[in-house]
Amino acid sequence: MKIQTIDGKGNGAMAVRVIIAVVCFAVLFLFSQNAAAQGTFYVEEKKDNKIYVFNNMQSYKMWKEGGEMGVSITRIGAGPNGETMVFDSNDAIHLYNFKHDLPAEVIIVPEEKKPVMKVTWKDGKTTIDTDIAQLNISNRIQVRWTESEVLAALLPGAEGEESIGTFRMRRAKTKFDGWFYNKDLTYELQLNWADVLNALEDANLNFDITKGKKLVMLKAGQYKVPFGRQELTSSGNQQFVDRAAVSNLFARGRDIGFQVWGTPMNGKIDWRLGVFNGNGRNVSFNGDGEYQYDGRVTFQPWGDVKYSESDFESTDKPMFAVAAQFDIFKQSVAAAGTVLAINRDHDTYGFDAVFKYKGLFLFYDHYFRQTDDVIAATKTDVNGFNFQGGYFIYKRFVEVAARYERIDPNEDKDNDFLKEWAIGFNYFYNKHNLKLQTDYRKIENEARATKFDEFRVQLQFIF
Repeated sequence: MKIQTIDGKGNGAMAVRVIIAVVCFAVLFLFSQNAAAQGTFYVEEKKDNKIYVFNNMQSYKMWKEGGEMGVSITRIGAGPNGETMVFDSNDAIHLYNFKHDLPAEVIIVPEEKKPVMKVTWKDGKTTIDTDIAQLNISNRIQVRWTESEVLAALLPGAEGEESIGTFRMRRAKTKFDGWFYNKDLTYELQLNWADVLNALEDANLNFDITKGKKLVMLKAGQYKVPFGRQELTSSGNQQFVDRAAVSNLFARGRDIGFQVWGTPMNGKIDWRLGVFNGNGRNVSFNGDGEYQYDGRVTFQPWGDVKYSESDFESTDKPMFAVAAQFDIFKQSVAAAGTVLAINRDHDTYGFDAVFKYKGLFLFYDHYFRQTDDVIAATKTDVNGFNFQGGYFIYKRFVEVAARYERIDPNEDKDNDFLKEWAIGFNYFYNKHNLKLQTDYRKIENEARATKFDEFRVQLQFIF
């Protein structure tokens, strides 16, 4: 290869030197421009008995314009005459020492902690973990088909029909829960999309003031009041397609209020006390000024018996829990127009027990309520109980179950019981997260001399 010279006389060596020189000057120019902005810049200025040392041009400009330099390193009395030294970086310290013939320093720069985010999925729940928060996301869908003589009797235009079959989206829920700032501050938010007029179910905060020991916790917002084990058990963790009528009658469900509670003795005791509006969920105005008071205490000597029906937990030892509870509520409505005045005191008490062992699940709850109607000067005593159980006939996948419940709407009247007999057959693909449930029940109303049959099939999946 022949290299021509600039003067065209074949002096190749000179041409090479010229090209190398041009390239070197270009690289040096670009490097110097970048270095001036990033590190070779150096300025010292004294102001108000302080010496400011800059290694970054942008920090210097910001300080000159507004008197602030952002991040800085301050050393009180480190100047030659006792002045306070202010450096914009560790590099500024090194340059200052070099300029003033001071000994070099070894400055250990702590490793910058990178933010952590971990996403996992297990048993229908997506979990997002970060340094300062945790978010759990889950969705629950229940698709139900019912063949019912009750519907045939109630629906208009169904005269003459023995029974009616219908599909229904019983529940379609999205739930968010977790903690933020620290693990002692937890939250819960749950929406039921199937309830288009009243979707919000849970929205609350819980704070463990005993720093993780769970001896005393404070809970505020909207959630299930502490009354009724089957009501406190999620609809997604039921043994039958749905809760017993006894639970629906006596348990108060969700409300807005405040609760203090704890699980001392490693969870062997679970105590809860709360005060609520008494108007049900999403009713923010307590119009009558009265409150609902609820309390529940549970004793579980062999460990935490989770609020989940069917036995997926017990292995080599049985699990048992017994609880007592109360619900005191005054219902007061002033007369207005066509609305009659109401002044009733409802005092409800109950107890329940649950037993799990090697696939066997047994549950019993009993309630007593006295309603004192001040206006009518009458008292009505109501009681009801539910007994149900089940057993896994094939590992923890296939279960058979049975239920009997009875409600006495007025103890002073005879032959007015409401009764239900039910049998169930369940297939659990992944515990309660993916299951197919069926039950057949017979409902009797002695006061109306009626008997109805109902057959239900429900698919549930949590994802």
